[in-house]
Amino acid sequence: MAEKAIVLIDCGYFDMINRYAQDTLKIKISFEKFSKKVTKGMIHLRTKVYHSAPYQPPNPTTKQKEKFSGFQKFVKAINMTPRHQFDFVGRVRPENMFCPKCKKEYQIPKQKGVDVAIALDLVKMANDKVADVFILVCGDEDLSSAVKMAQENPCNVTVYYCHDKDYKMFGSIKLNTTASDRVKMDLDFLKECKL
Repeated sequence: MAEKAIVLIDCGYFDMINRYAQDTLKIKISFEKFSKKVTKGMIHLRTKVYHSAPYQPPNPTTKQKEKFSGFQKFVKAINMTPRHQFDFVGRVRPENMFCPKCKKEYQIPKQKGVDVAIALDLVKMANDKVADVFILVCGDEDLSSAVKMAQENPCNVTVYYCHDKDYKMFGSIKLNTTASDRVKMDLDFLKECKL
């Protein structure tokens, strides 16, 4: 009997993979094609996409409003895709950064709390024996303990990651070695997931 699989995607990491595909291959990645590829030969129960909404200050600019509206359309498109679910988690808050070259301070939006939500979901679903295989698309070693805990149940966790030194994109060695299996997604892999 075919194994049952659930795909858990850190959308921040997936965004990086998508930018990588756009820069190198001039393509965008389809969540649906990606899910079909990584669950091939298995019963695809669900793909859960974890992300927080873009930062909205009390008085957003027109550009910030447009970005939020685009994000809402993106969420709707994910939720309209069969067996795909968007999970609003965490928050985005501005963090102060300092540029040593130009000596200026600026703010960049940072996503917080997404990894915790993925970790809790993974452990809970593994404990409840919801699936045989959990496919984790993430590059953050903070999830290593959750992966180890999930695998104490009769399930496997496979990490899908990208690694390109020139593009400064990596997967966590600790996370990859903790998982039951790991798959490095190269450019040929990404081409097969083209939107």
